[in-house]
Amino acid sequence: MEGVCSTTKIRMMDVRDIPSAVRLTGSEGWGFTAQDFRRLLQLDPQGCFIASDRHRRVGLITTTSYDSFAWIGNVIVAESARGRGVATELIGHAISHIESRGIKRVGLYSYLETRSLYKKFSFVERMRFLRYVGTTGARDKKEARSLARDRLSEIVKFDRDRFGANRKKLLELLYKEFPHLCFVLENRGRIEGYVMAKGAQFGYEVGPWVCDHNVIGLVDTLLNAELKRMEKGRVEITVPKRNRIANHALVRSGFSPVGEVAQMFRGGFPKCRDDTIFAIGALEKG
Repeated sequence: MEGVCSTTKIRMMDVRDIPSAVRLTGSEGWGFTAQDFRRLLQLDPQGCFIASDRHRRVGLITTTSYDSFAWIGNVIVAESARGRGVATELIGHAISHIESRGIKRVGLYSYLETRSLYKKFSFVERMRFLRYVGTTGARDKKEARSLARDRLSEIVKFDRDRFGANRKKLLELLYKEFPHLCFVLENRGRIEGYVMAKGAQFGYEVGPWVCDHNVIGLVDTLLNAELKRMEKGRVEITVPKRNRIANHALVRSGFSPVGEVAQMFRGGFPKCRDDTIFAIGALEKG
């Protein structure tokens, strides 16, 4: 591994670091907002970290811990500090933090060109995901039902049984901020799928999106519900490459693929039902 710069210090991120975090991620065109980082700090107040060199913020990493595994995201180092082992130190620090909580299984999404960095930490590629970009606006007249607050506990259980871990806190935060972007499909009172999204007129990200059936009508109904409710703007979504129904639905709706990422894990793969995953929550949260 690279040698670590002796002047680099790792500490927990707090709200005072958010402007610097936005600038760092903005330098790579990731589009993170201050609210995105506030949400990450709400999910895990002790799980986000800043790398400083002589009081200058030069890198960051975030983690989100669920019950059976955790997620690493936003690994970034300022261009002026690269090549000195800062990323290596941040990843090692994040893994130690996660394992101190008794969690051994850790996942992340890696751009294909940076997989070698994570392989040094025994991360193994599990599957590929495609990132798409499109625009808002309804594509047809199909409608899904808005998710009512009193059904959220059922969505949490539905999601846990398919995602493989309890995302209760994440789903509750998304619902609290964006209730108008949360939809559910039911059949005789039984949940068959749901979708959530975040963002505003400057841009949206769809996900998590979980559905029990690879049925074109069901998939299009949930996707259309989101696009119809959103104001004019850019929409991003990341879907499993092997999920042909999801990919075809996006292409039919005018979305275009813009990149590919690898899902990687260390400590073993989670027990999730891959056929039910239509879009991830976000690259940084799994």
